[in-house]
Amino acid sequence: MSHQNPLSARRSFLKKIATGVGVSLLPELTEAAPSLPHWNNDEETYWYALRDQFLIEEGWIMLNAANLCPSPRAVSEALHEATRDVDRNVSYQNRDKYAEMHLTLREKLAQYLNAEVGEIALTRNTSESNNTIVQGLPLTADDEVVVWDQNHPTNLLAWQIQAKRIGCTVKVVSTPPNPASPQELADPFLAAITPRTRLLGFSHISNVSGVALPTQLLCQAAREQNVLTLVDGAQSFGCHVINLEQMGCDFYTGSAHKWLMGPREVGILYARKELIESLWPHVVGLHYDEKQPDDITRLTTFGQQDIAKMPAMLETLSFHEQVGKEKIEQRVMNLTATLKKNIQEHLPQANFVTPLSENMSSGVVIIDFPNHDKKDIFEKLYRNHRVACSTKGGLRLSPNIYNTLEEMDQVVLAMKEIVG
Repeated sequence: MSHQNPLSARRSFLKKIATGVGVSLLPELTEAAPSLPHWNNDEETYWYALRDQFLIEEGWIMLNAANLCPSPRAVSEALHEATRDVDRNVSYQNRDKYAEMHLTLREKLAQYLNAEVGEIALTRNTSESNNTIVQGLPLTADDEVVVWDQNHPTNLLAWQIQAKRIGCTVKVVSTPPNPASPQELADPFLAAITPRTRLLGFSHISNVSGVALPTQLLCQAAREQNVLTLVDGAQSFGCHVINLEQMGCDFYTGSAHKWLMGPREVGILYARKELIESLWPHVVGLHYDEKQPDDITRLTTFGQQDIAKMPAMLETLSFHEQVGKEKIEQRVMNLTATLKKNIQEHLPQANFVTPLSENMSSGVVIIDFPNHDKKDIFEKLYRNHRVACSTKGGLRLSPNIYNTLEEMDQVVLAMKEIVG
């Protein structure tokens, strides 16, 4: 594969941001990253070549995108270079360019999510974004919040702790284990809404079952009843084409370190512009008093941050733009469908926790094996077969675009060897 000058495509985007600040953005690179492959009719060849963008050790199969993804090399290098840039010169003058990047990054994220820049703020992860809403939404003892029992603790336990403080009610909803349709998934939530309900909070995709909820249906139904919606997008941000205007949610959260394959400790918070002024900050830091009530960054004055993450995050979004959001979504769904099919054919004893239907699932595939300890399978996959996965909700396998169809065959053969 041909290599290009590292200061060309990989750096041009970042250099544009620095134009006019009078300072060279980042120091020279010493190692070139491979150029992105060109799309052609042989899709598997393209995706196999794209794997070269990642530093995954040869022979290892990473199937843990639901928890943590590797970043493309260009992202890792941008983070490293920016860190060195700051360490070389910690002056206010040198760091001024990163303040400019902050706004540029919010603009790029707004485009990526189809929102307005004034509705997008940067946090450290989905957990912080969720808690910004939990702690910031003004509730009274007469109010009610409806949440899914499969939510992450930051969109479930956090509400329950908040309820202890202010006396509001938290109703926890369960969905059927074998849903027949998206409507069947939505019905328990809709049935739980009462005139007291202020907010409906749910994960777009469950990290413990792989169930994908019908977000647009739920958000629309909630808005018709004047109920706010908080969608935890930890398992959708980066692997699905997200159109927040079309989704119709009031709040959306996500992390860069999962499916987006970005730098760690970068989160996003979306809040519909009409609601920003009503939210209270849960952390008050420097420059808070300079913000206007309708400025969403008023909610994220966290103090000193690792500003080197910003060029790395911009590089991440550039990578997604070059590959294509639609292609990434299609690839993740194709890998998942292949994995499910292989499991059905070669491991008939496996029980699917995740729905087989594509319109009720995504990139998270969870199975269990009767009479087998999932942690034992998890360890043997790693130690004996170099497969990294998870035991959340069962044996959780979550592929991303750095995986190949061949690996979907290999992991099933490895499980067959372990469980017999």
